[in-house]
Amino acid sequence: MPLPRRRSSFLGQPSSERPATASCGRTTAALPPRCSPVPASGCLMEYRDKVRALEQLNQQLEEQIRLCLDRKASSAGAWGPLRKDWEEVYRQVSEAILDNARLMLQTENVQASAEDFKDRYENEQPFRKAVEEEISSLYKVIDDASLTKAELEEQMENMRAELRNLEHNHEQDVRVLYNQMAGREVDEPDAPIETSLDQILAYIRSHWEKVTERNRAETDSYLECKVRAPEEEHVEALKAECNDTGCKIQSLQAETESIRALKRGLENSLGDARHWHDMEVQNLASVVAKLEAELGDVHGEIEQQRRDYDTLLSNKQRLEQEIGMYHGILDGEESRFKPAEML
Repeated sequence: MPLPRRRSSFLGQPSSERPATASCGRTTAALPPRCSPVPASGCLMEYRDKVRALEQLNQQLEEQIRLCLDRKASSAGAWGPLRKDWEEVYRQVSEAILDNARLMLQTENVQASAEDFKDRYENEQPFRKAVEEEISSLYKVIDDASLTKAELEEQMENMRAELRNLEHNHEQDVRVLYNQMAGREVDEPDAPIETSLDQILAYIRSHWEKVTERNRAETDSYLECKVRAPEEEHVEALKAECNDTGCKIQSLQAETESIRALKRGLENSLGDARHWHDMEVQNLASVVAKLEAELGDVHGEIEQQRRDYDTLLSNKQRLEQEIGMYHGILDGEESRFKPAEML
C-alpha cells in the first residue's frame, strides 16, 4: 500500500534550520552561495528549486518504500505453504509418536504372553517329575516281582529235581527187592509122569507161571507193606507242597499278569504324557517362535518409525532454521526501512 505523499515545506522555519538535512545538503551543494546579496525574487527562485528537488527526493523514497512493502507482502504471502508443510510435519510426528506408543504396548503384551507361557511350563515341570518318579517306583516293583518269580521258578526246579531223586531211589529199592526175591529157594516141580515132550514143556511152563505169579504177588505185597507207610506220607506231602506251589505259581502268574497290565497301562500313560508334553512343548516353541518373529517385526517397525521420526525431526529442524532465516531477513528489511518510514 503506497504511503500518502508528504510535502516538505520550509516556510515559517528559521533560516538556521534549513541546511540541517542531508537531502538538502545534496541539492544545495551545487547552488552558488549567494543568498544574502540577491533580491527577494532570486530567493524565491532558489526556494522553488529546493522544493522541486525535495519533491523528487520524496517521490524516490516513496517508490523505494512501496517496493519494500511489496517485497514484504510477497514474502508474507509465502508463509501459507510453509505453514501447511509445518502442520503436515507436525501431524506426521504426532502419528509417529502414537504409532511408537502403540508398538510399545504391543511389545509389552507380547512379553507378558511369553512370561505367562514360561510360568505355565515351569508349573508343569513338577507334575512331570512326579509322574517320572512314580514310573521309576513301578519299574522297581516290576523288578522285585521278576526276582520273586525267578526265585519261585528256582524252588520249583529244586522240587522237581528232588522228585526225580525220589523216583530214582524208589526204582533202586524195587530193583534191590527184585534181586532179593530172586535169591530165594524155589520149589522144584515134581517130575512129570508123562514121557511126552510137549506135556513136559507145558507142565514146566505152567509151574513157572504159577511161581512167577506167586513171587510177583509176594513182591507187590512186600513193597506195599515196606514203602506204603513212609512213601505215602512223603508223596502226600509232596503232592500238598506241589499243590501249594502250583497255587502260589498261579497266584504269582496272576499277580505278574496284573503287574504287566499295570505296566502296560503306565507305559501307555507315560507315552500319552510324553506325547502331550511334546505337543505342549512344540506348541510353546511355535508360540515362542511366533512371538519372537512378531517381536522382531515390532522392533523393525520401531526402528523404521524411529528413522522416520528422525527424518521428520531433521526436516522440522531444517524448516525451523529456514523459518528463522526468513524471520531474520524480514527483521533486517524492517529495521532497514524503519528510518525511511520515520521520514
